[in-house]
Amino acid sequence: MKEKDLRYHRTRIRILSAVTKLLQTKKFEQITVTNICEEAEISRSGFYLHYVDKYDLVEVNLKEFRDQANQFVETDDGKDKTQLFFKMLTYLQGDGKLIAALLSENGSVEVQNYIKQLMQENARQNIFPKLDLKIENDIEEHYALLFLSNALFGVLQDWINRGQKESPEQMVSIMARLIMVEFKN
Repeated sequence: MKEKDLRYHRTRIRILSAVTKLLQTKKFEQITVTNICEEAEISRSGFYLHYVDKYDLVEVNLKEFRDQANQFVETDDGKDKTQLFFKMLTYLQGDGKLIAALLSENGSVEVQNYIKQLMQENARQNIFPKLDLKIENDIEEHYALLFLSNALFGVLQDWINRGQKESPEQMVSIMARLIMVEFKN
């Protein structure tokens, strides 16, 4: 049974690596299960042991990302808001390579929209209170959140598209300066 578990785990890793690699040259919408299987050098039945289809693959991995993000938030002491962002960027360079690929210009619009929503909520809770904004009503707050989260998402996506050349520390520093906020309480 242990050998079967190991094979199952290795096949899953091959699938994730294959999708990540395919997203470097193809848009998510153009990628098929056949493409994934060919790149991963597995059978279609091997793929279907893990996922219903490519959308299920995204959903399962997005859930894992949400769980990881929630763990980061739960262990955050609230003293240094840059640490949370640093942990996320580091995750995207390591275990979250598929999520990073899905955030790229070739990635999944659904994943991108989900991340933008997370960023909007983070901005509402952690960034807006530190800015001296003169927001007068809900409409202004709505557009201010969109502006900030889309700007941060654009920087994140460009970082991913350019190969994540800058370190997470550099990116946190750049983004903090861009929004002119001292994150430390």
